[in-house]
Amino acid sequence: MNIERKAVPALLAGLLLTLGTSGCAWWNEHMRSHTSTASSEHRSPTQTASDAVITAKVKTAMAADELVKARHIDVDTVRGVVSLNGTVDSTAEKSRAMEIARNVSGVVDVRDNLKTSG
Repeated sequence: MNIERKAVPALLAGLLLTLGTSGCAWWNEHMRSHTSTASSEHRSPTQTASDAVITAKVKTAMAADELVKARHIDVDTVRGVVSLNGTVDSTAEKSRAMEIARNVSGVVDVRDNLKTSG
């Protein structure tokens, strides 16, 4: 009977150790598979606000331009990279929209997703 009482805590300790290490292994693998995509998509509140300011500046500059029809161009900014999406009337309008976006302070790069209708 004495041996059985001593075996119970050892068995419980072994069981807890086994469950703990398998749980740690699962958690580690889970975090590794989700961290790489989460960290590349996650933006701090400051970065999000900065991107919003850049987007507003680009849209404002386009609206003030004679050639660019800003209402036809969607502007998205992520980490300072501006994406221009939409349809423009000419290659001159497309070039001007790209130029305007590049000249806004804080812009790291400009992605051209504009299509020319004419």
